[in-house]
Amino acid sequence: MRLQKEVREGLGKDGKEALDKHLKKLGTLKKVTDELHGNKAGSEDMNEKVKHALMGNPDLLQGDMILTESHADELIEEAKIKLDAKKHGKNITDKSVVEKLKKNRALMKNLRLKWEFPIPYFSENVDAKKIDDALKDMEANSCLSFKRTSKFSDKSGLRYYPGVGCYSLIGRAFPNKPQDVSIAAGCDYMGIIQHETLHALGFMHEQCRPDRDQFLSINLNNVAPNQRFNYQIVNSDKTETFGIPYNYGSAMQYDKKAFSNNNQVTMITKNKLYQDTIGNKARMAFLDYKMLNKALCSDKCKGGVKCSNGGYEDPRKCGTCKCPYLLTGPKCTDYIKNPSNCDGKNYYKLSNQPVSIKPKGLTSCVYAIEAGPGKKVKLTFGKANQWSRGEFCYADDALEVQYLNDKSLTGVLYCGSPKGSITSEGTLMLVKYTGRTQYCFNELTFTAV
Repeated sequence: MRLQKEVREGLGKDGKEALDKHLKKLGTLKKVTDELHGNKAGSEDMNEKVKHALMGNPDLLQGDMILTESHADELIEEAKIKLDAKKHGKNITDKSVVEKLKKNRALMKNLRLKWEFPIPYFSENVDAKKIDDALKDMEANSCLSFKRTSKFSDKSGLRYYPGVGCYSLIGRAFPNKPQDVSIAAGCDYMGIIQHETLHALGFMHEQCRPDRDQFLSINLNNVAPNQRFNYQIVNSDKTETFGIPYNYGSAMQYDKKAFSNNNQVTMITKNKLYQDTIGNKARMAFLDYKMLNKALCSDKCKGGVKCSNGGYEDPRKCGTCKCPYLLTGPKCTDYIKNPSNCDGKNYYKLSNQPVSIKPKGLTSCVYAIEAGPGKKVKLTFGKANQWSRGEFCYADDALEVQYLNDKSLTGVLYCGSPKGSITSEGTLMLVKYTGRTQYCFNELTFTAV
């Protein structure tokens, strides 16, 4: 209750009313999902015992979302449909159940308010430049537009303020009032500001996508019973994936200990290499932007260009491509040129001899390493002193290795002093070194195998 009170105090008048409605609806949702999944409801005072993470508020959906009435009703009805199917021995893939779910989503979708651009916003007692920079990055990579203004109370928009943690309402909540986006101390990473803004635009978390179980295993034994509902997969229209693959490096993906009540891992990546990559707070991943554009910008261009390597047409300059972060060029087939303080060349074609590269210092370098036909690239880690924040790795201060064929996916992130080796899926490996201090360095050896 203490946390509820603190959250409520920072909200505006309309935000307080929205929170009160949210809490009532969330209680109903918890009861239905507990029955659906056979969970024993936890006592309410357990909320005070679970360590409160900045994006793990036990009174908010999935730790950082305040539900609007229409979205809450959609989720509750969806859970009820699934519960009824379970009671009657039906699978949720049964045609009759699928049709009920589709009808529910379509009905609720029509009740929601849509944003009009530019979205006005103002900041109160938070670092306005960090808010501006995060939104400018979103503008530069999509058709979205935001307009910074003085404080207002008579129109729809966003109010960024320092609440108790990082959280936002889901979607446009009010037709003619600003809605709250909490950016407390510790929430002011670009990626978190963008994460909460994406919630305000209507986007959900990566770990609750319908295809989540193909990529993550959830250990509910490490989650408080009354918080297990936060790991239920959401099948609402808000989790439409637009054909975008699951991305461990998404800014909408929580870290490996989210909702833990014992500081143990709750999410285990099925690709073990990515275990320390999840929980990116640096900025939106390339695929986050691609999905954002699929959802909100699909009418801006006529598809006059075909981009390679998973790139997408730039809605601000139709006929040109927005490329995955480690590629460039008109069609996303070129390699990034490095500054002069990067060791070696930006591209190597491997032969029988290994190639050693030793990037160091305060700089950023991207290397493309290619093996011959039928060969793969093996990277062996040598001595290293990569910036480390402990057990989590962020893209803005890590060694990123894109070893998969799909170069639109975030690569594996390595911090500290990585050991062992990693081998490419195909003939090409992309590696990005980011040094946060003059003392950072990596010794990398590449061989064709």
